[in-house]
Amino acid sequence: MNEVQGLIGFYKLQDWWVSSFTNEEREYINSCYQPMETLPHTLTRGTILERQQPAPEFLNGLNTWFRSSKDSAVAERIHQKLKELAEEHPIVKPGYYKGRHFTTYVRDYEALKKERAFSELENLLIELVKATEAESAASGKGVAPAYYNELAILYRKQKEYSKEVSILESFAKQRHSPGVMPAKLLKRLIKAKELKAREVVP
Repeated sequence: MNEVQGLIGFYKLQDWWVSSFTNEEREYINSCYQPMETLPHTLTRGTILERQQPAPEFLNGLNTWFRSSKDSAVAERIHQKLKELAEEHPIVKPGYYKGRHFTTYVRDYEALKKERAFSELENLLIELVKATEAESAASGKGVAPAYYNELAILYRKQKEYSKEVSILESFAKQRHSPGVMPAKLLKRLIKAKELKAREVVP
């Protein structure tokens, strides 16, 4: 066990690493994880002296290397460990919801979409919007637009145009980060207002 070093060793994930994956899976994960400007096999080799990320966010970043359907089993085990660590050591500060940073919830909301659990999906996305707004207010950086977009899509499909307008107006009031998404959402707000205006009021 002691020979497992690198990032897995730094975050004290050796037991999980060995018990959760076969030798072949560990070799595969090691070979896939190749961030720029890092040496090969940094997951398990070398001495890591300092990292800025909490363990759940490291695992979330690791999971981005396993997005294909053939990797779903590996990705799910990484995600479950992420959730477990966040429950054991929750972080309470702007940008976090139930101990986890808002960026770590992509698999959660995608699973709810797949299950068509729309009420739970809406509630989760609303909380994630609150988290990104809290982080933006604390840091002075723009909000992450993805969760506003997901809510807008959900409301459009349900023909809840008032709710769509409301969430997009909330986005419009926030500080925006660079990229194409903010402009798309502001354009979508115009369309949502048009759809709302066409609604037949009983």
